[in-house]
Amino acid sequence: MRCRWGADLVFTARLGRTSVPSTAPSDSLVRALDGAIAGRQGALFDLLARGSHLPGTRMNVALAEAFALACRARGAQADAVALALARLSANEAPGATALEFLPVCGLCALGARAATDESVRARFVAELHGHADDLRFRSREAVVQALSRIGQAAGESLVRDVAPWMDGYFHAAAVVLALALDPWLGSLHDSDTVVARFDEAFALLQAAPRAAARWPGHKELLLALERATPSVALRFGASVFDMVERWSVVSDPTLREAIERVIGAKKLVGRHASDVDRVRRALDASRPAVRNPDHDVGPTRDRSRNRRRGGR
Repeated sequence: MRCRWGADLVFTARLGRTSVPSTAPSDSLVRALDGAIAGRQGALFDLLARGSHLPGTRMNVALAEAFALACRARGAQADAVALALARLSANEAPGATALEFLPVCGLCALGARAATDESVRARFVAELHGHADDLRFRSREAVVQALSRIGQAAGESLVRDVAPWMDGYFHAAAVVLALALDPWLGSLHDSDTVVARFDEAFALLQAAPRAAARWPGHKELLLALERATPSVALRFGASVFDMVERWSVVSDPTLREAIERVIGAKKLVGRHASDVDRVRRALDASRPAVRNPDHDVGPTRDRSRNRRRGGR
Protein backbone atom coordinates (compact mmCIF):
# COMPACT_ATOMS: atom_id res chain seq x y z
CA MET A 1 0.00 0.00 0.00
CA ARG A 2 1.51 3.27 -1.09
CA CYS A 3 1.72 6.14 1.33
CA ARG A 4 -1.03 8.73 1.20
CA TRP A 5 1.87 11.18 1.37
CA GLY A 6 2.75 10.13 -2.16
CA ALA A 7 4.90 7.77 -4.17
CA ASP A 8 8.08 9.14 -2.58
CA LEU A 9 7.52 7.42 0.75
CA VAL A 10 6.31 4.00 1.84
CA PHE A 11 4.24 4.78 4.88
CA THR A 12 3.03 2.97 7.97
CA ALA A 13 0.39 0.86 6.31
CA ARG A 14 3.12 -1.09 4.56
CA LEU A 15 5.54 -0.81 7.50
CA GLY A 16 8.55 -1.53 5.40
CA ARG A 17 11.58 0.66 4.89
CA THR A 18 10.83 4.35 5.00
CA SER A 19 12.94 6.68 2.97
CA VAL A 20 12.60 10.35 2.20
CA PRO A 21 14.47 11.62 -0.83
CA SER A 22 17.66 13.33 0.33
CA THR A 23 17.22 17.00 -0.32
CA ALA A 24 18.96 20.13 0.88
CA PRO A 25 16.90 23.19 1.73
CA SER A 26 16.80 25.62 -1.18
CA ASP A 27 17.98 29.19 -0.80
CA SER A 28 14.41 30.45 -1.07
CA LEU A 29 13.29 28.11 1.70
CA VAL A 30 16.15 29.17 3.96
CA ARG A 31 15.39 32.86 3.33
CA ALA A 32 11.70 32.31 4.04
CA LEU A 33 12.52 30.45 7.27
CA ASP A 34 14.89 33.19 8.38
CA GLY A 35 12.15 35.73 7.69
CA ALA A 36 9.68 33.70 9.77
CA ILE A 37 12.20 33.53 12.62
CA ALA A 38 12.38 37.32 12.44
CA GLY A 39 8.59 37.52 12.68
CA ARG A 40 7.63 37.63 9.00
CA GLN A 41 5.83 34.33 8.50
CA GLY A 42 3.82 35.15 5.39
CA ALA A 43 6.51 34.27 2.84
CA LEU A 44 7.24 30.91 4.48
CA PHE A 45 3.58 29.96 4.70
CA ASP A 46 3.05 30.89 1.04
CA LEU A 47 6.13 28.97 -0.11
CA LEU A 48 5.14 25.79 1.74
CA ALA A 49 1.50 25.95 0.65
CA ARG A 50 2.39 26.57 -3.00
CA GLY A 51 4.90 23.72 -3.00
CA SER A 52 2.72 21.25 -1.12
CA HIS A 53 1.19 19.52 -4.18
CA LEU A 54 -2.09 19.64 -2.26
CA PRO A 55 -4.95 19.20 -2.61
CA GLY A 56 -4.09 15.92 -4.25
CA THR A 57 -2.92 12.43 -3.48
CA ARG A 58 0.83 13.08 -3.60
CA MET A 59 2.03 15.48 -0.98
CA ASN A 60 5.48 17.00 -1.46
CA VAL A 61 7.35 14.89 1.11
CA ALA A 62 10.70 16.18 -0.12
CA LEU A 63 9.74 19.76 0.70
CA ALA A 64 8.54 18.77 4.19
CA GLU A 65 11.86 17.04 4.79
CA ALA A 66 13.83 20.02 3.47
CA PHE A 67 11.95 22.28 5.87
CA ALA A 68 12.67 19.89 8.77
CA LEU A 69 16.38 19.91 7.90
CA ALA A 70 16.41 23.70 7.69
CA CYS A 71 14.81 23.94 11.14
CA ARG A 72 17.29 21.44 12.52
CA ALA A 73 20.16 23.50 11.15
CA ARG A 74 18.79 26.67 12.81
CA GLY A 75 18.34 24.84 16.11
CA ALA A 76 16.40 26.55 18.88
CA GLN A 77 15.96 29.68 16.72
CA ALA A 78 13.46 27.84 14.53
CA ASP A 79 11.53 26.08 17.28
CA ALA A 80 8.89 28.79 17.63
CA VAL A 81 8.22 28.68 13.88
CA ALA A 82 7.90 24.87 13.86
CA LEU A 83 5.56 24.97 16.85
CA ALA A 84 3.43 27.68 15.25
CA LEU A 85 3.00 25.55 12.14
CA ALA A 86 2.29 22.35 14.07
CA ARG A 87 -0.37 24.10 16.15
CA LEU A 88 -2.40 25.42 13.23
CA SER A 89 -5.95 24.21 13.84
CA ALA A 90 -8.23 22.53 11.34
CA ASN A 91 -9.99 25.89 10.91
CA GLU A 92 -6.70 27.63 10.09
CA ALA A 93 -5.29 24.79 7.97
CA PRO A 94 -8.23 22.69 6.75
CA GLY A 95 -7.74 19.14 5.56
CA ALA A 96 -7.77 18.48 1.81
CA THR A 97 -6.31 21.93 1.11
CA ALA A 98 -2.81 23.21 0.49
CA LEU A 99 -2.79 24.70 3.99
CA GLU A 100 -2.94 21.19 5.48
CA PHE A 101 0.73 20.89 4.55
CA LEU A 102 1.75 23.54 7.07
CA PRO A 103 1.11 21.58 10.30
CA VAL A 104 2.70 18.52 8.67
CA CYS A 105 5.88 20.53 8.08
CA GLY A 106 5.85 21.75 11.66
CA LEU A 107 5.50 18.22 13.04
CA CYS A 108 8.30 16.95 10.78
CA ALA A 109 10.55 19.72 12.07
CA LEU A 110 9.75 18.86 15.70
CA GLY A 111 10.73 15.26 15.01
CA ALA A 112 14.00 16.26 13.39
CA ARG A 113 14.90 18.57 16.26
CA ALA A 114 13.98 16.08 19.00
CA ALA A 115 15.99 13.37 17.27
CA THR A 116 19.20 15.41 17.46
CA ASP A 117 18.77 17.57 20.55
CA GLU A 118 18.05 15.76 23.82
CA SER A 119 17.34 19.04 25.60
CA VAL A 120 14.07 19.49 23.68
CA ARG A 121 13.15 15.83 23.29
CA ALA A 122 10.73 15.43 26.19
CA ARG A 123 8.97 18.71 25.40
CA PHE A 124 8.55 17.93 21.72
CA VAL A 125 7.41 14.35 22.34
CA ALA A 126 4.73 15.81 24.62
CA GLU A 127 3.81 18.20 21.81
CA LEU A 128 3.48 15.29 19.38
CA HIS A 129 1.13 13.59 21.83
CA GLY A 130 -1.24 16.52 21.48
CA HIS A 131 -1.44 15.99 17.72
CA ALA A 132 -1.75 12.20 17.60
CA ASP A 133 -5.56 12.40 17.59
CA ASP A 134 -5.80 15.17 15.01
CA LEU A 135 -8.68 14.38 12.66
CA ARG A 136 -6.49 15.38 9.70
CA PHE A 137 -4.90 12.08 8.73
CA ARG A 138 -1.73 13.66 7.33
CA SER A 139 -1.02 15.26 10.69
CA ARG A 140 -1.48 11.91 12.43
CA GLU A 141 0.87 10.28 9.94
CA ALA A 142 3.43 13.02 10.52
CA VAL A 143 3.33 12.21 14.24
CA VAL A 144 4.07 8.55 13.48
CA GLN A 145 7.03 9.49 11.29
CA ALA A 146 8.33 11.95 13.89
CA LEU A 147 8.12 9.33 16.65
CA SER A 148 10.02 6.81 14.55
CA ARG A 149 12.68 9.39 13.77
CA ILE A 150 13.11 10.27 17.44
CA GLY A 151 13.07 6.59 18.35
CA GLN A 152 15.99 5.91 16.04
CA ALA A 153 18.08 8.18 18.28
CA ALA A 154 16.44 7.48 21.64
CA GLY A 155 15.92 3.72 21.31
CA GLU A 156 14.47 1.92 24.32
CA SER A 157 14.14 5.08 26.40
CA LEU A 158 11.43 6.42 24.09
CA VAL A 159 9.58 3.08 24.24
CA ARG A 160 9.31 3.62 27.99
CA ASP A 161 8.49 7.32 27.66
CA VAL A 162 5.46 6.70 25.43
CA ALA A 163 3.78 4.37 27.94
CA PRO A 164 1.29 7.14 28.88
CA TRP A 165 0.20 7.26 25.22
CA MET A 166 -1.36 3.80 25.52
CA ASP A 167 -4.58 5.00 27.16
CA GLY A 168 -5.99 6.57 23.98
CA TYR A 169 -6.92 4.88 20.70
CA PHE A 170 -5.27 7.30 18.27
CA HIS A 171 -2.25 7.74 20.53
CA ALA A 172 -1.73 4.01 20.98
CA ALA A 173 -2.07 3.54 17.21
CA ALA A 174 0.68 6.11 16.62
CA VAL A 175 3.00 4.26 19.00
CA VAL A 176 2.54 0.78 17.54
CA LEU A 177 2.86 2.06 13.97
CA ALA A 178 6.00 4.03 14.78
CA LEU A 179 7.56 1.09 16.64
CA ALA A 180 7.16 -1.08 13.56
CA LEU A 181 8.97 1.32 11.23
CA ASP A 182 12.59 0.50 10.45
CA PRO A 183 14.24 3.61 11.93
CA TRP A 184 12.96 2.92 15.45
CA LEU A 185 12.55 -0.86 15.24
CA GLY A 186 16.10 -1.32 14.01
CA SER A 187 17.51 0.52 17.02
CA LEU A 188 15.73 -1.67 19.59
CA HIS A 189 17.13 -4.70 21.40
CA ASP A 190 14.88 -5.12 24.46
CA SER A 191 11.76 -6.98 23.41
CA ASP A 192 10.09 -6.68 26.83
CA THR A 193 9.29 -2.97 26.61
CA VAL A 194 8.10 -3.27 23.01
CA VAL A 195 5.85 -6.22 23.83
CA ALA A 196 4.51 -4.25 26.82
CA ARG A 197 3.33 -1.43 24.55
CA PHE A 198 1.62 -3.87 22.16
CA ASP A 199 0.11 -5.74 25.10
CA GLU A 200 -1.35 -2.45 26.36
CA ALA A 201 -2.79 -1.73 22.92
CA PHE A 202 -4.55 -5.11 22.85
CA ALA A 203 -5.81 -4.50 26.40
CA LEU A 204 -7.21 -1.11 25.39
CA LEU A 205 -9.21 -2.72 22.58
CA GLN A 206 -10.37 -5.60 24.75
CA ALA A 207 -11.69 -3.23 27.42
CA ALA A 208 -13.48 -0.98 24.92
CA PRO A 209 -17.27 -0.68 25.18
CA ARG A 210 -19.27 -2.14 22.34
CA ALA A 211 -20.08 1.31 20.99
CA ALA A 212 -16.36 1.98 20.51
CA ALA A 213 -16.35 -0.19 17.39
CA ARG A 214 -17.87 2.81 15.56
CA TRP A 215 -15.23 5.27 16.78
CA PRO A 216 -12.53 6.29 14.29
CA GLY A 217 -9.78 5.92 16.89
CA HIS A 218 -10.82 2.37 17.75
CA LYS A 219 -10.78 1.40 14.08
CA GLU A 220 -7.39 3.02 13.59
CA LEU A 221 -5.84 1.16 16.52
CA LEU A 222 -7.27 -2.15 15.31
CA LEU A 223 -5.78 -1.62 11.85
CA ALA A 224 -2.50 -0.43 13.34
CA LEU A 225 -2.11 -3.65 15.35
CA GLU A 226 -2.91 -5.77 12.31
CA ARG A 227 -0.24 -3.99 10.27
CA ALA A 228 2.43 -3.43 12.90
CA THR A 229 2.44 -6.71 14.84
CA PRO A 230 3.89 -8.86 12.01
CA SER A 231 6.87 -6.52 11.59
CA VAL A 232 7.59 -6.53 15.31
CA ALA A 233 7.15 -10.31 15.40
CA LEU A 234 9.78 -10.66 12.68
CA ARG A 235 12.17 -8.56 14.78
CA PHE A 236 11.64 -10.18 18.19
CA GLY A 237 10.13 -13.58 17.43
CA ALA A 238 8.81 -15.81 20.22
CA SER A 239 8.12 -13.09 22.80
CA VAL A 240 5.70 -11.36 20.43
CA PHE A 241 3.98 -14.62 19.54
CA ASP A 242 3.65 -15.42 23.25
CA MET A 243 1.79 -12.16 23.70
CA VAL A 244 -0.47 -12.77 20.68
CA GLU A 245 -1.21 -16.29 21.91
CA ARG A 246 -2.34 -14.91 25.28
CA TRP A 247 -4.80 -12.61 23.52
CA SER A 248 -6.10 -15.38 21.25
CA VAL A 249 -8.48 -16.58 23.98
CA VAL A 250 -10.56 -13.37 23.96
CA SER A 251 -14.20 -13.69 22.97
CA ASP A 252 -14.41 -10.36 21.13
CA PRO A 253 -14.89 -11.44 17.47
CA THR A 254 -13.36 -8.22 16.12
CA LEU A 255 -10.16 -8.74 18.08
CA ARG A 256 -10.06 -12.43 17.15
CA GLU A 257 -10.36 -11.51 13.47
CA ALA A 258 -7.49 -9.04 13.87
CA ILE A 259 -5.30 -11.78 15.37
CA GLU A 260 -6.25 -14.08 12.49
CA ARG A 261 -5.04 -11.44 10.05
CA VAL A 262 -1.82 -10.92 12.03
CA ILE A 263 -0.82 -14.59 11.87
CA GLY A 264 -2.01 -14.75 8.27
CA ALA A 265 0.72 -12.32 7.17
CA LYS A 266 2.78 -14.06 4.48
CA LYS A 267 6.08 -12.80 5.85
CA LEU A 268 5.48 -14.66 9.13
CA VAL A 269 4.50 -18.04 7.73
CA GLY A 270 7.88 -18.75 6.17
CA ARG A 271 10.12 -17.70 9.05
CA HIS A 272 7.92 -18.45 12.07
CA ALA A 273 5.69 -21.30 10.93
CA SER A 274 5.74 -23.11 14.29
CA ASP A 275 4.84 -19.94 16.21
CA VAL A 276 2.04 -19.15 13.77
CA ASP A 277 0.72 -22.69 14.19
CA ARG A 278 0.59 -22.50 17.98
CA VAL A 279 -1.30 -19.20 17.90
CA ARG A 280 -3.73 -20.67 15.39
CA ARG A 281 -4.24 -23.72 17.60
CA ALA A 282 -4.96 -21.44 20.55
CA LEU A 283 -7.51 -19.55 18.46
CA ASP A 284 -9.17 -22.78 17.38
CA ALA A 285 -9.26 -24.14 20.93
CA SER A 286 -10.97 -21.02 22.24
CA ARG A 287 -13.43 -20.70 19.36
CA PRO A 288 -17.07 -20.69 20.51
CA ALA A 289 -18.78 -24.05 20.05
CA VAL A 290 -20.99 -24.45 17.01
CA ARG A 291 -24.68 -24.60 17.81
CA ASN A 292 -26.31 -28.02 17.68
CA PRO A 293 -27.56 -28.30 14.09
CA ASP A 294 -30.57 -30.29 15.34
CA HIS A 295 -31.72 -27.21 17.22
CA ASP A 296 -30.93 -24.73 14.46
CA VAL A 297 -34.18 -24.24 12.58
CA GLY A 298 -32.67 -21.56 10.36
CA PRO A 299 -34.28 -18.22 9.54
CA THR A 300 -37.96 -17.82 10.28
CA ARG A 301 -40.53 -15.63 8.65
CA ASP A 302 -41.10 -12.27 10.37
CA ARG A 303 -44.71 -12.25 11.54
CA SER A 304 -44.48 -8.98 13.44
CA ARG A 305 -46.52 -7.14 10.83
CA ASN A 306 -49.34 -9.62 11.19
CA ARG A 307 -49.22 -9.32 14.98
CA ARG A 308 -49.41 -5.55 14.77
CA ARG A 309 -52.39 -5.76 12.45
CA GLY A 310 -54.10 -8.22 14.72
CA GLY A 311 -53.76 -5.90 17.67
CA ARG A 312 -55.48 -3.00 15.97
